[in-house]
Amino acid sequence: MAVSRRLLLIILACLQTHFLWVGIAPALETGTEVTLWLESDHAVATSPFSGRREIRLEAQERVIGSGANGINGIVVTSRRLLGFSSRSLTWTKIDLDLNETVLERKILAAFSLVRTDRNLYAFRGANGLWFEDALGVREQVTRFHSNDYGAVFITNERIIGFTSLLGSFSSKPLDVHERIVEITNDNGLILVSTSRRTLVLGSRLSGWEEFSE
Repeated sequence: MAVSRRLLLIILACLQTHFLWVGIAPALETGTEVTLWLESDHAVATSPFSGRREIRLEAQERVIGSGANGINGIVVTSRRLLGFSSRSLTWTKIDLDLNETVLERKILAAFSLVRTDRNLYAFRGANGLWFEDALGVREQVTRFHSNDYGAVFITNERIIGFTSLLGSFSSKPLDVHERIVEITNDNGLILVSTSRRTLVLGSRLSGWEEFSE
């Protein structure tokens, strides 16, 4: 018996609501657990459970920006991305390429995102890990959408998603004549409607669920 797309979306939304991970929900309810500041040659973080944690800045490393929200905080420098998690209680880093330019950053309660001219980066507060997705030579980000549980980047070639709990970046190629119609939230799910299908992303999904029009 065929199951309607709407019914499948309702089932996914119910699973999303029922199984929201206990490490994420408190971050959304209690506000920022991480405090960041900069000293002469260190980035310093504290949380209710960690006390002071610091990471040394390299010689001539320039800080571009920093911020904290929920269970995570990041520091963007001219050479690296530094992330601190109140769950792992440690700093972790990922190196930028030579002359790689940071274009955008967003810090949400459970994860953080950084977009450069070459890559997409995500820091997951639940486990303190960085993830990376390389953009193609001619690939350009045209739209960005996020909620507390995930984020979507639309490029001229792909739809790229990241969630606060499972998996790494997950992408779907766009057909040559496929166009984005709408991006919406539905009970924590992100729905991307195109001219030929609907794609669903949620924190309990390790990738995209796809429904044909």
